[in-house]
Amino acid sequence: MNWEAIGAVGEIFGASAVVLSLIYLGVQIRNQNTEARAAAVHEIAEGFRDIVLPYVDPDFAQVFVRANEDSDALTDAERVQIISAGQRMLRLWEEAYYQHVAGRLDERLWHSIVRQYSAFLSAGSFTRVWALRRDFYTESFCEFVDNVQKRAFETK
Repeated sequence: MNWEAIGAVGEIFGASAVVLSLIYLGVQIRNQNTEARAAAVHEIAEGFRDIVLPYVDPDFAQVFVRANEDSDALTDAERVQIISAGQRMLRLWEEAYYQHVAGRLDERLWHSIVRQYSAFLSAGSFTRVWALRRDFYTESFCEFVDNVQKRAFETK
């Protein structure tokens, strides 16, 4: 065997090792993307469970009902409660929006999230919080919410 043949065999093994490494890297990246999507879904679901907890409390539920009937009748402390709860909900929705934009949320899940938040947008107190705090959110999220709100009102 001459040195050229040995070198050629070495190059073939080297090229094969590079190809196998690239395949392995591709599989790892795909698995990592799958895990990132699953983590995003879990975080959004956990966040949603956390933000609806105040509404289960009978005292806060009464404040929420009164806020939807006549927000002027609320005390200052109750207004703070409603605004805080609404902002928590909006922040989570904004996070879900950006996870969706990044491709980390399944379309079916995203559409169910949008339907859920559309229902929240129909509550007068939630609409008022959006009007009061809209400027605290990114432009693209504001456009998205405004379009969801517009479509919700068009279907009524």
